[in-house]
Amino acid sequence: MFFDYLILALVLSAIVVSLLYTFITGISPVSSTSKSRKTIISTISPDQEGCIYELGAGWGAVAFPLARRCPKATVVAYELSPVPWFFLRIRGFFFGPRNVRILRRNFLKDNLSRASLVVCYLYPGAMAKLSSKLVLELKPSARVISNTFEIPVWTPTLVQSLEDVMCPQIFHYRMDSAITGMHQFIELLSSIIV
Repeated sequence: MFFDYLILALVLSAIVVSLLYTFITGISPVSSTSKSRKTIISTISPDQEGCIYELGAGWGAVAFPLARRCPKATVVAYELSPVPWFFLRIRGFFFGPRNVRILRRNFLKDNLSRASLVVCYLYPGAMAKLSSKLVLELKPSARVISNTFEIPVWTPTLVQSLEDVMCPQIFHYRMDSAITGMHQFIELLSSIIV
């Protein structure tokens, strides 16, 4: 009987904490669909090196397969919500490749300048916040892959359409192209204001 109450208390605590972090982060942890995961991972070279950041790693559905595909790279999986982060840690400890680093931190407050590649599945509000941060911090050679949501004002180098209701598009960006698109947008705004 004691263990029944203990399990119930743990489940209820996990639900309450998840709801609290849904409020804090603006979205609940939503996993990428199988089709979008496979598409994203297949577009990344197995020879990819450097630091790959997965922003909002959730349950690790992209981070771990990505680390297996790219053994020369270090995959840094950011997840702020404690419940998915806990499962990420457990999964990483028992089953994960050793080139995954799991962080429970707000990626908007960390320096992302080491990234050779950024992968994310974030809601539009987070993409807007992330846009200027990436422009300021990433190297011109860095790439960004976004599941479902565009980065405002950026020009994608490739848009992959999927027959997937939950994740209909994958957006690919190169920083050198994204910065050019930003400059064009600023020039357009300047001409309208003046």
